[in-house]
Amino acid sequence: MLPKLTLAAACVLLWPTLAQAQPQTQAQTQSVVPGALLLTSPAQAIGQALQSSPVLRGAGFSRDATYADRLQAPLRPNPELNTSFESFGGMGGNGDSRGLRSLETTIGLSQRIELGGKRAARIGLADRGAEVAGFEFTAAQLDLARDVTVAMAAAEAATRSLAVERDRLRLAGETLRAARLRVDAGRDPLLQAERAEVTRATAEIAMERAEREAEIARGELAVLIGVPAVQLAARQPWFDDIGPAVPAPVPADPLQRLGANPDLARFEAAIAQQRANVTLQRSTAVPDVTLNGDVRHARDSRETSFVAGVSIPLPFSDRNQGGIARANAELLRAETEAQRGRAALVAELLATERRLVLAWRAAQSLRRDALPAAERAARSASAGFGEGKFSFLEVLDAQKALSDTQAQLVETTQEFHTRRAALERLRGEQPSGARR
Repeated sequence: MLPKLTLAAACVLLWPTLAQAQPQTQAQTQSVVPGALLLTSPAQAIGQALQSSPVLRGAGFSRDATYADRLQAPLRPNPELNTSFESFGGMGGNGDSRGLRSLETTIGLSQRIELGGKRAARIGLADRGAEVAGFEFTAAQLDLARDVTVAMAAAEAATRSLAVERDRLRLAGETLRAARLRVDAGRDPLLQAERAEVTRATAEIAMERAEREAEIARGELAVLIGVPAVQLAARQPWFDDIGPAVPAPVPADPLQRLGANPDLARFEAAIAQQRANVTLQRSTAVPDVTLNGDVRHARDSRETSFVAGVSIPLPFSDRNQGGIARANAELLRAETEAQRGRAALVAELLATERRLVLAWRAAQSLRRDALPAAERAARSASAGFGEGKFSFLEVLDAQKALSDTQAQLVETTQEFHTRRAALERLRGEQPSGARR
């Protein structure tokens, strides 16, 4: 009679856990953090990050610096005030120049006149620099939106993985209790209970690791957004939404699919910037003319006279050869980097598109086929164990297969969101989560 009772008790312990072995909800896996920002969607997280992220503020300051160059570029050289005193404090002779009797005072202005189109060249270079900075700031915004989406997907995946590990630990604990009952009843050897104990201990270690990973993921998301702490809402339906299918790439030319990518536009702007720099360096080789106008007053004769002059540098040796050569080299470098950058962007686009399709197929296969099959196997093993159709090890294998499938589904869904965010960044689009 006792073996039958213990067997029944084991079935009672295992049946509810295996028949309904689903991960706990996020509300059960995450305690409330006072003062933390509660996030319900990537759109909310991205909106907050665009306001408070230090990364984006730094990119904004870099853009402002180029606007300051644009403010300075059109300004002309300032005039210079010149003054001189002559014929005073003489020594020897008849003493006519001693003291201040023969003092001559000269006051004048000097104005440098820029030639060779220097001012227009400076303005052109500053405009191109501001254009490059604008594309870099747009790229920084898209980078931040992508990184926040990826970080939030990682945080949600870590939370769901924690739920899977907690459920795995709960199942391992129930299995251990059932194994001990069977051992006490003499139905199984002691080895089965010891193996169940190892399984429970391993599940406990995995759960503790998952707890730390979830905390780390939320911390990284908070740093990225620029807030002290974040907390995910109990429901995150966007994470499960992977769409009915991955759209086919349109248009066929990969370079055209990168049309809105600010990095692609920045390459062209950088080339234009270096061309403007070549123009500026060539204009610098043209010497400027300095005009002088002075008023001279002689104290002894009480006469006032005017003096005018022109100063022109003679470019015998310095014709800014080094500056022009450097600017030409920088232009060639910008053209080479643009060519390499376009090829790298196309290669990254094609690889990301393929990986996105693979991630979507894996998630769909797990959700549509593997997970239902694992659930059916767990229920069948639980029922068959009570009827003596399956061994204890087969029940453990079914339990492990179900937990592993759940964890794999979380991982592949996270990969899908990561790949999609990367693809949308390459296309110059806001992440799909930001448009919800």
